[in-house]
Amino acid sequence: MSNVLEIDGLKMHIRQSRVTVKAVDGVSLSIAPGETLGLVGESGCGKSMTGMSIMKLLPNGGHIIEGSINLNGRDVVPLSEKQMRRIRGQEVAVIFQDPMTSLNPTMNIGNQLGETLRIHREASDDEARERAVEVLELVGMPRPRERLHDFPHQLSGGLRQRVMIAMSLVCSPSLLIADEPTTALDVTIQAQILDLLDSLRRELHMAVLLITHDMGVIAGRADRVAVMYAGKIAEQAETSTLFKRMRHRYTEALVEAIPRLDQETTAELYSIPGLPPDLAFPPKACRFAARCRFDTDICHQVEPPLLEHEPDHLYACHHPAGVGASQSDPLVAV
Repeated sequence: MSNVLEIDGLKMHIRQSRVTVKAVDGVSLSIAPGETLGLVGESGCGKSMTGMSIMKLLPNGGHIIEGSINLNGRDVVPLSEKQMRRIRGQEVAVIFQDPMTSLNPTMNIGNQLGETLRIHREASDDEARERAVEVLELVGMPRPRERLHDFPHQLSGGLRQRVMIAMSLVCSPSLLIADEPTTALDVTIQAQILDLLDSLRRELHMAVLLITHDMGVIAGRADRVAVMYAGKIAEQAETSTLFKRMRHRYTEALVEAIPRLDQETTAELYSIPGLPPDLAFPPKACRFAARCRFDTDICHQVEPPLLEHEPDHLYACHHPAGVGASQSDPLVAV
């Protein structure tokens, strides 16, 4: 079966008044129907910009300068804004980080859910209303028919996020982009929302791009993982493979930063030293070298290529973890 999404060599730059930020620099990804791909990394590494490039919802000054984004076999990069409006919501939908700022405060829930159907399916008001009730039931909204008349401020954070998920599903898209979908929620509601996304993905056979900074979320939810750093993919593998045999030193550091149940309560949590590089002036060699505990001269001189060193396991590191002389003990058992 062909992939729902295939990104090849994507470069997206943001032109500012004095500099150009290379937000996404040569990213290649693919997602099959019914598969969840986790895209993980620190804030500012280019995860959300990759997701927004798929939707072509770019910030001011943002331009895709190279590469292709094939959605259901069609490259969306050359499409006009008018053509993209027919695709957004219909073939690809997105769940944003904060539902309160994503929902329209002046429209009730029923009208916001029905708007997509009226635009893409030319549904009548009655048809839109019934479909809105149907998707609210699908996402576990209590008393869904009553909620149609509510406004966003009348709902809790968890219920607002369920509305956002319902809006993304109303036209049954083949690709769902979940951009930090639980950031604004407490831990209990986070688990409920992630469980809901899992069940919907299986039930509807959607492809899901799950964008997060939390390696713990990725461990239990994604089929495959792409670790992103400073606009580039650092490592990519099946989830079980990544956690058993992580190779890139950035992946290793991210996993070490996960709190562990067996950790001493007085022990400090590990944090990666330093800050990610300025993507207006990215390093010419390894982008993680300045923060890496295992860097040598070659790391500051030559950019490591992203290669399939092992079956279905790509990584770009001069001194990979667990390989040869640079082998280190496992940092954490997941």
